[in-house]
Amino acid sequence: MAKKTFPCGHKGLGQYCHKCQQSSVEQHHQDTNKREKQVWEQQFKADAVDLRKLPHKSLVIKARSILAAIKEGQAYQVFNGKRMNYDRHIVSVPIDNDYRILFKDEKEGLTPVVVLSHEEYNTKKPGASKI
Repeated sequence: MAKKTFPCGHKGLGQYCHKCQQSSVEQHHQDTNKREKQVWEQQFKADAVDLRKLPHKSLVIKARSILAAIKEGQAYQVFNGKRMNYDRHIVSVPIDNDYRILFKDEKEGLTPVVVLSHEEYNTKKPGASKI
């Protein structure tokens, strides 16, 4: 069987150009990934605090679920949150062992203030070692 020349200029034995088909599929995947990344980046604008410093997507999703639950009125103790000894109006809720969300207890409820790594969290507390 002789090779055909397809309208794109490639040559092959099939009914269509497999090179062009493959590049079309790859382009579609790239476009899809780009759109998903743009949607993911847009979601950060709607967050109450900046979650971009969290290293993993799973941590961002967990932090968003904690923020949403506390906004709806769920108690911070459900997430192992605790009030700080140095300021009882500050509540610390762990996302995992390495990151925490700090909330300020106000009349309207808990307001998220900042997301901190464990190292940042330990140095922000009064009385923390300066070493």
